[in-house]
Amino acid sequence: MVIRIRQFLQNYFSATITLLFCLFVTLFVFYTLKNKTKENNQKTFLNKTIQAREALNRWVINYFQVLKGGKALFAASGKVTRQEWKNYIGALEVTKNYPGIQGIGFAQVIHPAQLSKHIQEVKNLGFPEYRVSPEGLRSLYTPIVFIEPFSGRNLRAFGFDMFSEPVRRLAMEKARDSGKPTLTSKVRLVQETQEDRQPGFLLYLPVYQQHITPATLAERRQLLTGFVYSPFRAKDFMTTIFNHNFNDLNIEVYDGIVLTPENLLYDSNIFKPNKNSHAPVPVFTRVLPLQIEDHTWTLKFTQIVEPPSSDKNLPDLILAGGGIISFLIFLAMYLVANTRRFNQLKQTITDNATAALFMMDANGYCTFMNPAAEAMVGYTLEEIQQKPLHDMIHHTRPDGSPYPLHECPIDRALPTNNNMRAHEDVFIRKDGTFFPVSCAASPIYEHGVPVSTVIEVRNITDEQESRIALEESEARFRNMADSAPVLIWMSSNEGKITYVNKQWLEFTGQTLAEALDHGWDKAVHPEDKEKVKAIYNNARNKKVSYQVDYRIRRHTGTYRWVASTATPRFDNKGQLLGYIGSISDITERKEAEKRLKENADLLHQIFLEVPAIVALIRATDQVYMLANPMFSKLHGNRPLLGRNIREANPALNRVGFAEHINKVVTTGKPFVGKELPITFENEGRTQTGYFNLVLQPLTTSRNQVAVVLLFAVEVTELVESRKKLLTTNEELQQTNAELRRINTDLDNFVYTASHDLKAPIANLEGLTTDLKYTLRDQIGDDEKLLLTLIADSILKLKRTIVDLTEITKAQKEASAPKEYLNFAEVLDDVIADLQPILDKANTKLHISLEAPDVFYARKNLRSILYNLLSNAVKYCSPGKAPNIRISTVDAGDFILLTVADNGLGIRSDQQSKLFNMFKRVHTHVEGSGIGLYIMKRIVENNGGRIELISKEGEGSTFHVYFQKEKQVIQG
Repeated sequence: MVIRIRQFLQNYFSATITLLFCLFVTLFVFYTLKNKTKENNQKTFLNKTIQAREALNRWVINYFQVLKGGKALFAASGKVTRQEWKNYIGALEVTKNYPGIQGIGFAQVIHPAQLSKHIQEVKNLGFPEYRVSPEGLRSLYTPIVFIEPFSGRNLRAFGFDMFSEPVRRLAMEKARDSGKPTLTSKVRLVQETQEDRQPGFLLYLPVYQQHITPATLAERRQLLTGFVYSPFRAKDFMTTIFNHNFNDLNIEVYDGIVLTPENLLYDSNIFKPNKNSHAPVPVFTRVLPLQIEDHTWTLKFTQIVEPPSSDKNLPDLILAGGGIISFLIFLAMYLVANTRRFNQLKQTITDNATAALFMMDANGYCTFMNPAAEAMVGYTLEEIQQKPLHDMIHHTRPDGSPYPLHECPIDRALPTNNNMRAHEDVFIRKDGTFFPVSCAASPIYEHGVPVSTVIEVRNITDEQESRIALEESEARFRNMADSAPVLIWMSSNEGKITYVNKQWLEFTGQTLAEALDHGWDKAVHPEDKEKVKAIYNNARNKKVSYQVDYRIRRHTGTYRWVASTATPRFDNKGQLLGYIGSISDITERKEAEKRLKENADLLHQIFLEVPAIVALIRATDQVYMLANPMFSKLHGNRPLLGRNIREANPALNRVGFAEHINKVVTTGKPFVGKELPITFENEGRTQTGYFNLVLQPLTTSRNQVAVVLLFAVEVTELVESRKKLLTTNEELQQTNAELRRINTDLDNFVYTASHDLKAPIANLEGLTTDLKYTLRDQIGDDEKLLLTLIADSILKLKRTIVDLTEITKAQKEASAPKEYLNFAEVLDDVIADLQPILDKANTKLHISLEAPDVFYARKNLRSILYNLLSNAVKYCSPGKAPNIRISTVDAGDFILLTVADNGLGIRSDQQSKLFNMFKRVHTHVEGSGIGLYIMKRIVENNGGRIELISKEGEGSTFHVYFQKEKQVIQG
C-alpha cells in the first residue's frame, strides 16, 4: 500500500502539489473574503449608527427652528391671540412636516399679583373651567395658555404650570438665563394617560419683552414674558425618525450618559426573544453620545443579524468552487499525464502564462482556459463551454444594459484580423459580480482561415484602486492646498511654475494660465526680482531649502510683503524634481518691525532725555555701556562709556556701589535704595546729595544677567523739605492743641451763657405776661400788638437758647459711651413717643431690619430715628397719608439706615442748605432748623455720613451710614 502511494506521488507529483496549492489558495481566499465581508458589514453598521444619530440631531434642530418661528410670531405681532397662534401652527402643517411632535405651545409668565386677573381673562375667552394647576402659592407661574393642536391629549396640558415641576423648571431657567433653546431631561408629560404610557421630553425657547434677547443675565430674568415650547412623546417621536431607514438596528436612547433603565427614553426593541429562547447575541454594538445644546443623550445601537449582502455567500462559493476547481485541475493534470500531446499544450500555456488565458474558436466558444482563468471567472471549462464566451463573461455592461455581441471588440478581433492590446473592459464572474480587466486578443489562422483567438486577461482591480487612490490623493492635496491660509506653489527643476493654489489666484488676480510657467515674474515687485532669482538658483544648485522675503502685487494693484519658504522635491532615485513652497503675508509683521525700530529709536531718545539719572552697566566687567546726560553731568561730563565703574566713580565705591552691582548680577534680584547720601566730585568740587536708586538686572533668554540698569532720581530737595515739614508739623500740633482748648472754652461759654440767660428771659416773659394782664383795660390795640410782638421775640430768644444748648449737648455727647443696640428696640421706643401724631396722620410704616444691631450711643441713635421719623410725618403732602419705609442693611464697613417717605420733597437747589444751622426749607410747619444739623454732627462725629435723595412733590430718602466698630471683649 505504501509503495503504491509513493509510486502515485512520483508519477503525479505536480498534480498533487497543484491540488494542495489550489486548496490552500482556496482556503486562504475563503477566510480572507469571510473576514472582508464581516469588516464591510461592520463598516455599514457604523455608518448607519452615524446616520441615525445625525437624523435624530437634525430633527431636533428642525424643531428648534419651529420654536424660533413661534418666537418670531410674538416679535411680529406684539401680543399674540389664541386664534393667531392656531392659524400660525396650522400654516406650518406640523403633523405633516414635523412628524412625532406632540404639539407646539406657549407658556406665559404670571407673577402672583397677576394670577387672579389672568385666570379671569382666560375664563372670559370661553374657558369657564380654566385654572392654573397645580394649585398653591408660588413665587412665579408659567401656565400653558396656547397648545396646538388643541385637542385630545393636549387638552390635559391647558393651564398646567410647568415651572412647578423641578425637571421642567431647571430647563426653563437655563433657557431664560441663556436666551437659547433648551432640552429637558426625561419627564412624564401631562398628556400621558394610563394607556400607552411613554417617557417624554420638552423643548423650551424664552420670549422676552421687546422681543430681543437682553444683554445681561439680570435683564433676561426681568424681561422674560414666557416660553415657546414643544412636548414630545419619546416613542412616537423617535419611531417616526428611525422606523424607515434603520429597521435592522435595535436603537436605545438614554437621557444623559448613564445607561440605566431609569434613563431610558426609547427602545425600538426590534429583536424580541421568544418565550422559550434566550436573548440573541448581538453581532455589533455601539454607543454614541448626542450633544444637543448643553444636554446629552446617549444612543446605543445593536445589530443581531448581519445585513444581507451580495457578497455574503461569496466565501462559501469560493470555497466550494475553489475546491471543485482544485480537484478539476488535479483531474486535468492527471489526464495530462496520460495524454502527452494535451499535456504538452496545456503545460506550455499554463507554465508560460502570467495571467488568465482563454482560447476561443471561430464560433465564439471557449475551447481552453487555464486555472487562473477559472479562478478569475469562477467557471470550469465544461461550464463555460455551454454558451459563447461573450454570453458567459461579457454580456452586460456595469450599468445593467445589454452588451451586444457585434460591439464586443474581443469577439471582433478574429473576423477583423485585429490584434488587440491593453484593452480595458469589465468582465462578469459566475456569481454575477463585475471586475475590471485589461485584455489582449491575438487571432490564430491556419492556412489563411481564422480558427481561434487567444485571449490574455489581467484583473486590474488593484491597479484601478491604486489609480483612484492616487487621484483622490491628488484631489485631497488640491483641496488642502486650496483651503490653506497661505499661497502654495510648485515648480519644475527648470524653475517653471507647475501648480498654484486658489489663494495665489485670488491674491494676485491671475488666471491659472497666467500663473503657470513664469507667471510669478509678473507678480513680484521689480526691485525684488533679481534677489529672488539669485536665492532660488543658489538653493537649486545646492538642492537645499530656502526662505526669502519680498513683495508681491495684489489684485488691487498694491504690493504686500510676503515670506516664501520652499523645500526641494526628489524622486525615488534622488533626482531633483523641483520645489514646493508656501507664501505668507507678512506685511503687518514688516510694519511692526518698522514701528519697533522707530520705537527703539524713540526709546533711546527718551533714555537720553528722561529727567532722571540713567545708565547701563555690563554685567561681566562692570563697564558703562550707556549713560544719559544727567548721569554724565554729575561726573562733570567726564567720559564714562567703556570705563569700569571703579575707575569712573571712585567716590561711589565708598557707599558700596560696586558690591551692590555684584550682588544684583549674582542673585538676579534688583537693589532698591531710598534716599541714599552720595558724594560726587564735579570739576574739583565735592557735592553731596540724596538719591532714590534702583539697580535692575536685565536677563537674557537663558535667564542670565547681561546688563544692569541704573535708574536714580535725586531727592535732595525732598529730604530737606521733609526735615522742614517735621518742624512745621510740630508747630501745627501745638497750634491744634491750642485750637482744641479754645473750642472747648467756646462750648463751655455757649453752655454757660445759655444757662445764665434762662433766668432773665424767664423774668422778661413773666413781666410781659403780667404787664399784658395788668394793662389789659388801659391800653389800646397798638400797645397790645406791641406787647404781643415783644412776647413773641422773647419766645424766639428762649427757643434759640434752647437750640444752642442742644447743639452744645450734641457736641459733648459725641463721645458718649457706646453699646450694642437693637434697631427694633430703639425704633419701638421712638414710635411709642410719636404714636399720637402717627395715628393722627394715618401713617403707614414698612419696616425691614436686615442688619438688626449697631454699636452706638443710645441717646444719639434715638435722636437720629426720632428726627427722621417725625420730619417724615411733619412734612407730609396735604391730602396724602404718609407712607414711610424704614430699613437697615449691611453695607461693608457701614450699617446703612434708610428712611424714605412720600412727602413734600425738597428742590435740588435747596438740598445743600438742609443740614445748615437754623435753615428751614418748609416754613408752614413749626421748627427751629437745627434738628438735621444736630443729627449730621452726631453722625459725622462718629465716623459716619448722611446722604439725601429727594424730588419735589414725590418724597425724600435719607441714607445714614453708621461706621462699624470692632466688638470689645471684656475679660
